[in-house]
Amino acid sequence: MKTITQYKHEIMWWMSRLTVMLTSLFLSFALASSAYATENTMSMDIQMGYNGNLIFEPNELTVKVGDTVTFMNGELPPHNVVFLENPELSHPDLAFVSGEKFPVTFTEAGNYEFQCEPHAGAGMKGVIHVE
Repeated sequence: MKTITQYKHEIMWWMSRLTVMLTSLFLSFALASSAYATENTMSMDIQMGYNGNLIFEPNELTVKVGDTVTFMNGELPPHNVVFLENPELSHPDLAFVSGEKFPVTFTEAGNYEFQCEPHAGAGMKGVIHVE
């Protein structure tokens, strides 16, 4: 009759194979779940003051619930973003530095109209459709 010490090498061989298989399985699930999360949420950028014009680019955007839209200050500052019907999403402070960013995440479906307060009279307005 063989003892455990006699099977030591065989046991270690099987344990190493089991460890490799379980690690591979774990990594597969981890990568698949991160790919799924990336596929189902998106981050989009809207530039304020695009090409030196008093516009948002794009000024109309369609996203899904849970997506994040990042407003980035372009040229001709200062700019801000004020959501007319949803002030909790607004960034009323003026952004003076080119490249300054602020994200907005949409948690409910709807149409979100926004504008730059100092330049609304010049037509610096937009809408985000959240499905």
